[in-house]
Amino acid sequence: METISFVLGMASVVVIAIAIVAVYAFVKVREHREELNILHRSISETENNIHLRINSETASLYSVIDSRFDKLESKLKEKQLIKG
Repeated sequence: METISFVLGMASVVVIAIAIVAVYAFVKVREHREELNILHRSISETENNIHLRINSETASLYSVIDSRFDKLESKLKEKQLIKG
């Protein structure tokens, strides 16, 4: 009888220890999941900012190129008028 009581007591201690470890693991997983969500949002915001900046710089570049071509075109027309 004492052996059975001892075994049941040890089994209950082991079950309680496993339950505590499981709860601790679930809490840690939840914390890491929240951190990952925050990182994901941060990466998404950074990616969106990069895309906006690329689009802005591309538009600016096209504007500068267009302006330069217009100046070149006006110079070429001016030279043709002088020669022509």
